[in-house]
Amino acid sequence: MFKKILAAVAVTAGLLLAAPVAANAVPYTHGAECQFDVSVVQTGGSATLICVPGTWAPGESIDWTVNGQDGGSFTLASLQTGPSTLHFTKQSNADGSDVLAVKLPADASGTYTVVGHGATSGHECSATLTVLPADQASTVLDPGSSNGLAHTGSVVATWAAWMGGSLVVLGLIALAVVGWVRKLKAS
Repeated sequence: MFKKILAAVAVTAGLLLAAPVAANAVPYTHGAECQFDVSVVQTGGSATLICVPGTWAPGESIDWTVNGQDGGSFTLASLQTGPSTLHFTKQSNADGSDVLAVKLPADASGTYTVVGHGATSGHECSATLTVLPADQASTVLDPGSSNGLAHTGSVVATWAAWMGGSLVVLGLIALAVVGWVRKLKAS
């Protein structure tokens, strides 16, 4: 019996010591995803694409491509240029991060995808930005209650919650009575 317990302890210790080694087998910090600071923007608005440190190799040349309706008219504020083309190259920062501030054209609509490809690391990162046309206002699908507040809480009817709670209490009372009767019969 002692040998079985000792074997189980040895196997458990081996698994606990091997798990961190397996978790560190892949460099997760290199090649993180880039994302926009907002997911939806109005036409003519601006957004910032943020790549955290370690996304790219330090000082790496990144080939950026903008896809979408009239993607060539993106204005890249971070490069301080005029209207960009669909494809441009930029160097990452010394810590492997990158920031692109983009301004959308006044007639932009639909979805724009910005894809970066690292020349050294081979890492590819894409981010999507949805553009609402200027004449299309955002609408609320569920206006909430009559007093203007959103519906919060459960969708279960109150009577059903009370019924369930009552059944649980009745079940506990029945168990207590059965236990009491058995105790009386035993003595």
